[in-house]
Amino acid sequence: MHVRLLPIVVVAAVVMSACGSTAEPTATGSSPTPRPTTEPTPESRGWIGGEPDWFAAGDEAADDGGMALSAAGEAAVGATAYASGPDADRLSPAAERETTDTGGEVAPSEPPSGPLTGGSIDDNDNFDDYLAYRDRVLGLGIPVRDLDPEGRVVVRVRGANGLPLAGVDVTFGGAGGLTTLRTTADGTVRFHPLAYAAGDGPYTVTAAEVSVEAAPGDDVIIDAPVDGGAGDPVPLDVQFLLDATGSMADEIDQLKATIGTVASRIDELPGTPDVRLGMTLYRDRGDSFVTSTFDLTGDIAAFSEALDAVVADGGGDYPEALDEALAAALAEPTWRAPESTVQLVFLVADAPPQIERDVRRPYTDSMLDAVDRGIKILPVSSSGTDDQAEFVFRQLAQFTGGRYVFLTYGAGGKATGPATDITAVDYEELALDDLIVRLVAEELAELTGDPEVVPPPEPTPTPDGGQNGN
Repeated sequence: MHVRLLPIVVVAAVVMSACGSTAEPTATGSSPTPRPTTEPTPESRGWIGGEPDWFAAGDEAADDGGMALSAAGEAAVGATAYASGPDADRLSPAAERETTDTGGEVAPSEPPSGPLTGGSIDDNDNFDDYLAYRDRVLGLGIPVRDLDPEGRVVVRVRGANGLPLAGVDVTFGGAGGLTTLRTTADGTVRFHPLAYAAGDGPYTVTAAEVSVEAAPGDDVIIDAPVDGGAGDPVPLDVQFLLDATGSMADEIDQLKATIGTVASRIDELPGTPDVRLGMTLYRDRGDSFVTSTFDLTGDIAAFSEALDAVVADGGGDYPEALDEALAAALAEPTWRAPESTVQLVFLVADAPPQIERDVRRPYTDSMLDAVDRGIKILPVSSSGTDDQAEFVFRQLAQFTGGRYVFLTYGAGGKATGPATDITAVDYEELALDDLIVRLVAEELAELTGDPEVVPPPEPTPTPDGGQNGN
């Protein structure tokens, strides 16, 4: 029998609609997906809609032009419409440097000779530095889908026992109406007033029947009258969102082994979390598929077998269908009830979305949906990442409370854009499987109050055959 998180008190406030969705963001002009009103079945459906066709038939594109989600995602998200502009197929500067002379496809970057290593940063811990980085990248004139994080309000809800209250609704009331968000495993929500047209404040913040006042830029703690934390085991849903285009081929081969190891190690963490793993793959318009989802499952062997079947192919131009993929990753899997489950998305990619293409659901809408549902997104950028991709990946992490992860290949080889502000003194380099397992373990440690859940880093091999003990 699975133990649910300790009792969560329903917020005593009126929400914007009967389904409890967030206020409509004016930046994108469409509303986030309503929260599910019933808990989905926990049984895995395997490949939703069937295993994808890994290769297009001959030189022909898919019959629908590669524009459709799987059947489940189409019902949940809606069909996608594209508008081709004059710059729709323009490569980024980084991609242009890596383009082959055979049809414009981006050549795979040279893979590392040893195990994958990575670093990570938390832009929410260094928010002023992040705002300065944003200003610098925006000043370069790079096209982005921007939601301004200025005036961010951080709210942490903790129980009477000092442990966080995860999965609890937090409402923000002000001149712009009510916005309802949900805490992540650390009991935290991050409210961005400009993204919700919420007005200048002050805001009445309510959680667990406790209300406080907050102004833009405030950090607020709400002490709830009930205990926080989690029982044992903690339900944990982890969805991998993988770019499966040709430029990722060499790294996908290595990531298969890495993620397989990660899956086993997460399953064996102290407390034996009730873990389910799934994945959403994506390519782009004109490929044999745009998105394909393998449902969340507790059968780690079945997940590993599905991962082993993944083939990287297609892609053509540099940007990929990340907009559609993030929408599918949130809508298609059978996520368990957020009030009882730690929910994480690991995005592994080397390219940005098709920023200049008109889509039904931009990634910024899906990002706000994740915030609304208490789902953290942890992007892992791979070699070939340029300034536009790094901006998008860090935006996803900052809004949802995740960390930005990037592959590292020694001095000067980290997978970030040329305009990055990340230097070698800003992060600790670890084997990628160590790093991902540690990030998951930190989520569990917050809830259990047990720091021993977080494993010490394993030494990573160095080129001379020694070990890095960071």
